[in-house]
Parts: sequence; C-alpha cells; structure tokens
Amino acid sequence: MTQYYSENQIRSLYIEFKSLKKYVEKLAFFDRWFGIIPFDFPEFDPRLRFFFEREKTEELIDIFKKERNNPGLTVKKFQYDQIIAFNIKPANSNSSTYSHFILSVFLTRKPSFEEWIKQNSSADKTVEDLLDEANSVVNSIEINLQNEYDKSFKLQCMSVFYRGFYDAFTRHLNGPGKKRKFIELYLYAQGMIYADFISSLKTAMRKASHPEEMKIPVPLDLAGKMNLMHELGILDFLADRYLNPGSRLSDINLAETISQITGESPEQKELILCLMKKMSHNKSITSFQRSMTAE
Repeated sequence: MTQYYSENQIRSLYIEFKSLKKYVEKLAFFDRWFGIIPFDFPEFDPRLRFFFEREKTEELIDIFKKERNNPGLTVKKFQYDQIIAFNIKPANSNSSTYSHFILSVFLTRKPSFEEWIKQNSSADKTVEDLLDEANSVVNSIEINLQNEYDKSFKLQCMSVFYRGFYDAFTRHLNGPGKKRKFIELYLYAQGMIYADFISSLKTAMRKASHPEEMKIPVPLDLAGKMNLMHELGILDFLADRYLNPGSRLSDINLAETISQITGESPEQKELILCLMKKMSHNKSITSFQRSMTAE
C-alpha cells in the first residue's frame, strides 16, 4: 500500500535526512519511510517454483524488466514549489554498502523455520520427508547448472541462487562487492535462506531422533557475538570500512557500531577494542587481522 505524506511531513523528513552523516544511516532512513525494496518479490517457497514453473519464472522476468526500465529507484521525489529529492544513489565508494544493506533487508524476510517446520510436518509428511524434498530441489538445480551451453534467464537466476546457497553452506560469505540489481540480491539472499532452511530441517531431525541431546542454547556473551560476526564475515567488512588507510573513521567509531549491532551498551567500547586486539593475534583470522595490524 502506498503511503501518503503531507508537504509539511516531507519537508520535516528532508531536513532530518540531510542531517544524517553516514551513508548507511541514509539507507536505513529511506527504507523506514519509503521502503528501499521497490517491487513485490516472491515469498519463501521450499519448492522454489520460480525456477521450475514457467508462470512463476515469468514473475522474476517481470521484476527484472521493471528494474531495467526504471533507473530512478534510488531517488524519491516530491514536487511542490520546488522538487524535494531523497537521493540514496551510491557513489563508487558506497556501492558495496548499498548492496549489503539491500541484501540484509531481503534476509530479514526469512520465516521462522522452527515454526514453519512445526506447521508443515505431520505423520504423513515427516521432517525427513521435507529434508529429502529440499535436497532434491537443490540436486535439480545442480543438474541444470551443469549445462554450460544454456544461457537462459532461468539458468542465470539459478546460478546466483546457488552462489548464495553455497556461500552460506560453506560459510564463505564475502557478499556483494559492488552495486547489484535487486533481482540478483534477492536470489543470492534466497540461496542463503535455503541453506538455513536445510540446516533447520537437519536440526529438527536430530531433535526428533535424540531429544535428550538437544539442550537449550545459552545466549551468547559479547565475545561469542563477536566470534559469530567474524564467522559471518561481518567483522571483516566493518574493519575494511572503518580501518582502511583512506578512511577518516576511527577504531572508536568501529567499536560503537559493533556495540549497536550486538545490542551491547556503548560503555562496552573498551572491552570491544580489547577483544578485537586479542582476535587480531589469532592466525585463523585473515582479512580482519590485516585490517587491525594496518592500524
């Protein structure tokens, strides 16, 4: 549903928008008020019918055409006595940040798989059946991708999806390095989500087979959260952005950002910096280590 704003609201929002210093803050502001995803994308489908049913594939083709024919998706304009434009078009230095933000928005649309599995499993269709079906879908995609002579739109979409699936499955999440199309980021996110779906099915199977072995997980402490952020490649990305030689940002800015992401108090900045320095000496940390030692 389209949201309508009065002229006074738009002028007030524009003043707030112009006062934001960080590009990622402008992206979050734009998404909150106008929605950064301009089209309706298919919801999670365990059968991935947009790859296997022509009618569903046409939905992706329509989205691709809409984006190709509409270059102004990063600007929201309002016409009064003057044009007020909320512009989030990324400069070259911000293109990766832009794509990462869009990707994160798509990932937040992931359903709760624990609840989904409860609702969709039964005596007639067990969790093992659901897992077999999901693995069969992935196998079908892998078989299709072996046809190196097929350059169709559907195969290109499968390739992007599978890259996201494989990266999430192997935990090699480098993410988009430049500005990508919405359809690409959606498909990459769907691949990551599908890897999580299969992982959730495997966990549900283990719970059903050995319920006594499944313990209630203990909430992560700050060190645990930072280790998880490292495994997902988030620390590498933040360190590259905040600590590279050309950046005017400091390690304090980086610590403040980490405290916001982890939900920790800003007073934990010193502890965060201490943990980062300890992590920089861990030989298993590659790009994060280089960023810290360059400091």
